[in-house]
Amino acid sequence: MSEDKVTQIVKQVKEVEEEFDMTNEDWKEPISQLWEVCEESMLWVYPNTETEAFLSQIWKQSLEAFDKPREVQVIVDAKDDIYMSVGTPGFVSFLNQEGNTEGMKLPIKCWIHTHPFGMAYFSGTDWTTINTWKGELESAIVLGDAQYLAYDCESQIAKRIEYGMYNEGEEE
Repeated sequence: MSEDKVTQIVKQVKEVEEEFDMTNEDWKEPISQLWEVCEESMLWVYPNTETEAFLSQIWKQSLEAFDKPREVQVIVDAKDDIYMSVGTPGFVSFLNQEGNTEGMKLPIKCWIHTHPFGMAYFSGTDWTTINTWKGELESAIVLGDAQYLAYDCESQIAKRIEYGMYNEGEEE
């Protein structure tokens, strides 16, 4: 790993430590409640309606539950349990939230996280995470504004979806 990359990661970790201000202690509850209803029918690489509803709730919490839009991550483990954490507007980890991973069992079925600034794409940091967990991570989803990108780690096939209201005859 290059020195510039290490410096960037250290900077992001410091931002998480300095900038974190939990204003909504209950932000996980709507995600957990929807998970309980939908967990049996989740499809990660080719999301169905239930999966999209779950992803939409994660996105909503990322934008509305805190003092400002923040990255949120949700991990689904081998037992179909979920683990959640929140970070800064540009970085999320389990740093200072380690208790949130207690009991997690590998492999990870899906790693979901948000980019609250709008675009659903895998950043360099995201690819580092995906490659680090190769063999223990089955799929990854990144959420953006009215879009998501779902990636199958084994086949390396991705599906990008944009969604929203469509009005016939309207031009972009």
